[in-house]
Amino acid sequence: MPLLVVPLAGDEVEELTLGEWDRLLACERVLFERRDHPLIARLQAAGVAAGPFDDEPDAGSDGWALVAQPGSRRVVELARAGARVTSGTARSPDELTAAYGAYVGRRAARALGTLTEVMARLRGPEGCPWDAEQSHESLRIHLLEEAYEVLEAIDQGLTGAELREELGDLLLQVMFHAQMAADDSRFDIADVADGIVEKLVRRHPHVFGDVTVKDANEVIRNWETIKKQEKERGDHFEGIPAGLPALLAAYKTQKRAAALGFDADEAVARSRLESAWPPDDLGTALFWIVALARARGIDPEAALRKATQDFRATF
Repeated sequence: MPLLVVPLAGDEVEELTLGEWDRLLACERVLFERRDHPLIARLQAAGVAAGPFDDEPDAGSDGWALVAQPGSRRVVELARAGARVTSGTARSPDELTAAYGAYVGRRAARALGTLTEVMARLRGPEGCPWDAEQSHESLRIHLLEEAYEVLEAIDQGLTGAELREELGDLLLQVMFHAQMAADDSRFDIADVADGIVEKLVRRHPHVFGDVTVKDANEVIRNWETIKKQEKERGDHFEGIPAGLPALLAAYKTQKRAAALGFDADEAVARSRLESAWPPDDLGTALFWIVALARARGIDPEAALRKATQDFRATF
């Protein structure tokens, strides 16, 4: 068996799983990146040869293990070389995925688990009356507002603590809806997370399978093809929400159409725009403005939002 790599910070010892502990106990030798890691003494007390190392560990070292810092470059390097990487309670699709997520995996499991418990308490019989009386319908406006507040933070360049807070508020809405579903035994947040993991793995065969792609455009085409097969859609544009802002709806429609051969480069988009201007048909002109934005790699929704903000700033 290859080297066992256990990404585990000194303050995460309590989050080591029983399965990981048993595997470490079965090792001939356990190496540590941190000389003062608290797990060293516990393994030594259990009769395992454990301690820091002087030479780089070999991914093929049978019966050996490395307890690494979660963000260590060695974790990914050893996974690429064939080492086994554990990831706590997470069920990673492969060793490399576990290695890349090691820097935050255990902390995320702890934090999201705590959030799940808080939401269950708030919705419980000894919780908050306001939270208890909410429904999917009553929270619609809050979900929309929080999504727009995230966008506003991004547009304003607030990518630090402000964005973290806004993303937290948006995550709260997801947790809230999932908890309401759990209360009715329909599904819970674990089902939500499992579902998106399955979807991401399935729609990235060039990462988790043997499909080869040449660029991001081919990734998008493959994604749309797989998505259409999953949904069994007769209409290629089915699934674009009717309530989307018109500008965004045009953008998503053109993006879907690109998979069917719609190829409006900048010259074509400009020509069609000029044909519709003066705006005898303003809607057509706006549609081709969206196409022109796509040809230039510009998000028209974000561009118009920024222009509006700039206009406000002039007054």
